[in-house]
Amino acid sequence: MLEKSTYRNHVIDYLYNSILSGNINHGDRIVESLVSKELGISRAPVREALRELVAEGILIYKPQVGYFVIEITKQQVLNTYETRGVLEGFAARTAINQFTEEDIDTLYEILDNMEKLAFGNKHIEFINTGHQFHEFIFTKSPNNEAVEFTKKLSLKSHIFFNRYWMKIYSPENIRKRHESIILSIKNKDGRKLEETIREHYSSTARKIINLL
Repeated sequence: MLEKSTYRNHVIDYLYNSILSGNINHGDRIVESLVSKELGISRAPVREALRELVAEGILIYKPQVGYFVIEITKQQVLNTYETRGVLEGFAARTAINQFTEEDIDTLYEILDNMEKLAFGNKHIEFINTGHQFHEFIFTKSPNNEAVEFTKKLSLKSHIFFNRYWMKIYSPENIRKRHESIILSIKNKDGRKLEETIREHYSSTARKIINLL
């Protein structure tokens, strides 16, 4: 029998992937009882999952009304991407001396897969692989607070990016942007790495905002 926390994580994954795939849209109401019925589980872990997604900024809760997927607004995009850039850039800089040659090879392997998925229009797989790339970098930071807060912004930023990435970046652009991050790591240039990551997210925010 699955533990309660496992059910909660299952609900989070289900809702997150449903939003990415477009089965659930921004502004849609999430009904606790319906999710419970769809997944064949009790309402308690569903309720826990909904509260966690509110904490991560993916859902909002309106008293006496219920849970809703966040709307995409210019301010939401700007706040999310600028904050993630600051946090992830700092985390990456503090991890600069942790990377080995094998780690750099791993990053290139992940990037090769990202590029392949981008060319193949494999949306969810591409987003998840992009997450793997960035998480591989920032989780090496010795600053656990920075790591945890960056993780919280990851899912939210992915939801924004998934809707617009094909309109703002080609697969070639995607490779070039991530290669610049790897180059800073190879050069052991923590300051440049931090600047590159901050601009990585700021430029994406500007491009998405221009489409809103």
